[in-house]
Amino acid sequence: MSVTDEIKQRLDIVDVIGEHVSLKRSGRNYKALCPFHNEKTPSFVVFPDSQQWRCFGACGEGGDIFSFVMKLQGWDFPEALRVLAERAGVELRPQSPDQAKAQEERERLHELLQEAASFFHRQLLEAPNARHARDYVAGRGLTPETVESFLLGYAPNSWDATMNMLLERGFTKDELVKAGMLVVRETGSVYDRFRDRLVIPIRDERGNIVGFGARGLSKDAVPKYLNSPQSEIFDKSQLLFGLSHARRSIRESETAVIVEGYMDVMQAHQAGFTNVVAEMGTALTEAQLRLLSRYASRLILALDPDAAGQMATERGREVIERVSKAAAEQVSEEGVWDFDAAEREYRAKLTTEFDARGMLRYESRMGFDIRVIVLPQGKDPDDLIREDPARWQKLVEGAVPVVEHVIQRTIEGKNLDDAKVKSQVAAQIIPLIEDVADPVERSHYRQRLARLLRIPETTLFPQRAAGPAPRHAERRERSPLPPPVEASKPADSALESPTRAREAFCLAALIQRPRLIYRVNRVLAEYLAPEKLANVAPEVVPSGENQPAQAGLAWYITENDFGQPEHRQIFAMWQAALNQDEADPVVWFRENLRDPVTREIVQQWERLSLDALLRKVTPPSAELSDEAIFEEVLRAVLMLRMKQLNDQIQELQFLIQEAEGGGDAQTADKYGAIIKSLLMGHQRLWEAFKRYGTPKGRAEARNSDSHGNRLKVQTA
Repeated sequence: MSVTDEIKQRLDIVDVIGEHVSLKRSGRNYKALCPFHNEKTPSFVVFPDSQQWRCFGACGEGGDIFSFVMKLQGWDFPEALRVLAERAGVELRPQSPDQAKAQEERERLHELLQEAASFFHRQLLEAPNARHARDYVAGRGLTPETVESFLLGYAPNSWDATMNMLLERGFTKDELVKAGMLVVRETGSVYDRFRDRLVIPIRDERGNIVGFGARGLSKDAVPKYLNSPQSEIFDKSQLLFGLSHARRSIRESETAVIVEGYMDVMQAHQAGFTNVVAEMGTALTEAQLRLLSRYASRLILALDPDAAGQMATERGREVIERVSKAAAEQVSEEGVWDFDAAEREYRAKLTTEFDARGMLRYESRMGFDIRVIVLPQGKDPDDLIREDPARWQKLVEGAVPVVEHVIQRTIEGKNLDDAKVKSQVAAQIIPLIEDVADPVERSHYRQRLARLLRIPETTLFPQRAAGPAPRHAERRERSPLPPPVEASKPADSALESPTRAREAFCLAALIQRPRLIYRVNRVLAEYLAPEKLANVAPEVVPSGENQPAQAGLAWYITENDFGQPEHRQIFAMWQAALNQDEADPVVWFRENLRDPVTREIVQQWERLSLDALLRKVTPPSAELSDEAIFEEVLRAVLMLRMKQLNDQIQELQFLIQEAEGGGDAQTADKYGAIIKSLLMGHQRLWEAFKRYGTPKGRAEARNSDSHGNRLKVQTA
C-alpha cells in the first residue's frame, strides 16, 4: 500500500471536507454548496463509498482528499502530504540531516524577520522620531486598521538600531546577513540595510514574512524603494505581494487582479477590493502565475497606457537587456549591485513588458482566463481607488481578453482602408490568434479579424492541423532519464493495481519521451475537441457559464487523468518542467520534486525498463520500439480516460436515483444531461481506442485515406 493510499484509508473524506463545508446527507452521499464557486443550489457531492468528491455545477471540479485540501488551502502536494500524513498518523520518510538543517535555518530566518517586523511596527506607532513616517502614512490615506493588517513599520534612522535589537533577541550577525537585514562592507563591517524608511513586510502565500519593501521618506533617498536582497527565503520571481491577505477572496471570486505597487494593493484591500495582489517590481513570471493558479481561474492585469500599448510589441527582451546592462555598469563603477535602482531608471522610459503571446501560453497551460484593464492616463490603482472606487469596479468588470485588447490597441488610429496597413495589422495579430488554445475562441477571433479587415477568413488563415501542444514539446530534444538498470526482481508491489501500473507506465514513458505528450494530444483533440463533439452531437456540448466543465472531456492530457495523488503531482511537475526555459527539463524536474513520496517513485521508475513497468514484472531483457511505446501510452491514456468517465457516470446514476426518489425531477434531468455528454465522450474515446489501441485498427490507420493520413503523426 502506498503512503497516499494509507492516508486515505485512515482519514474519512466526509470528516475532512465537513470541517470546511456544511454537508447534508442525501441518500448514501452528502451534498453542499460548492466552496469553489458561488451557487445557490447545492451541486457539490461527497461520495463516502469511493472517498471522492465532485462538483456538478459551474466549476466541474472533483477528486480525492488530497485534491480537495490542495484546492481549498492553495497548498502544493508536499504541503498537503505533510499535513494529511500528520493528521492520519502516517510516518513519512524522515528528512536527511541536510534537509532537516536547511528547514531549521529557514524557520529561524522566518522568526528573525517576524521579530524585525514587530520592532519596525512598534517604531511606527510609538517612536517620537517616526512622526514624519506617520504623517506619510496618513497622507496616503491608509487607516490604522490597514496599518495593523499589513504590519507597516518604520526603520529608525540609525546604522545599527535594528541590528542591536535582533542581536539582543539571540540572533547572530550571520543570520542577519542571510536574512538581508545587514549590508556587509568590503572591510567586513556591517550596517542596517533599512534606515529612515517606511517598511512593508512581504509575506509568502502562507503568511510567513520573507522580506521587506522599504520606501525612503527623505527627498534625497536613493533608491526610493528598496527591497530585501535575494535569499534562501526571498525570491521576487516567486512571490506576489498581498497574496496571503487576498487568498480567500481570490478563491471565492475565482478572480485575481494584478497591480504593480504595494500601495495599490493596500488601498484596494482597504476599499474592499480584497482580491488584488502585486507583482514584485518585475514582469510577471511563470512561477507567480502558477502560484495564482491554485486559487484563481481568471486573472485581470491592470496596465497603465504605456504597458497596454506595448502588449502588441516585442520589447520585453530590450527592457531586460538594458536593465541588466545598467546594473552591470553600476557594479563596475561603484562596486554595488543595485538591480532595483537600474530597473526603476529604465522603467521610466520603458514600462515593464506584458507579453501578449506569453499570456496566451499561460492561459492554455494553466487553464486561465486572462483579461486586461487599462488605467486612465496618469492614474495608478492607488489614486483611482481613493478618488473613485466605483470607476475602479467598473474597469475590473469591463476587463477584456488579451487578444481583444491587442486587437483594439493595434487598430487604434489606423486607416483600415489602406492595403499596407491591413497587411501590417494582420501580421501582428494573426500569430497571436493562432496561439489561442481553445478552438472556439480561436475561430471567434479569426472571424473578428476577417470582418475588421474585410478580407476573407480563408485568406488570412489557411487550414491548420488541430491539436494543442505543450510549449516547445514538439521541438525539444533534451537529455533523457538515465538508461534503466535491469533488475532481477518483480516490479515494486506498489504497481500491483492494474490502474496504478497503467498510470506508472504512462508517466514514466511521457517523462523519458517528451514528444509523446504532443502525439497523444493530437489524437485526443481529433476525437474530443469541442468542434468535433459538436459535429457529432451538438446538443451534448456544454455551453454558457452555468454549464459544468467535465474534466473527462478534456481534449488533451491533464493531471486529472491520473487517479493517484502522487501521480497527479508527478505529471503536473513534468508539464511545468517542459514549459520552463531555465534549465534542462529533467534537471528542473528532479530538483522540484520536493516530497519523499514522488521522488522515490520516480527513482524507482529509473531503475526499471518501460517494458518492466508495462508488464509489472522485470523481463530478462526487453526493449520497446519508439512506436510501440507510443501505442502503449496512447492505449493507457484512452483506458484511463474511459475509466474516469465510467466512474463519473456511475456517480451521476446514484444521484439521479436519489433525486427521483426525492421527487426532484429538475435535478435528475440536469444530471441526465451531463451523463449524455459523458456517454458521447466515452463513445468517441472508444472509437479512438478501436482505431489506435488495437493491432487491426492501427494497421487500418497506417493505410487510410487522406483523412487518416492527417490524423497520423510522425514518429518521435
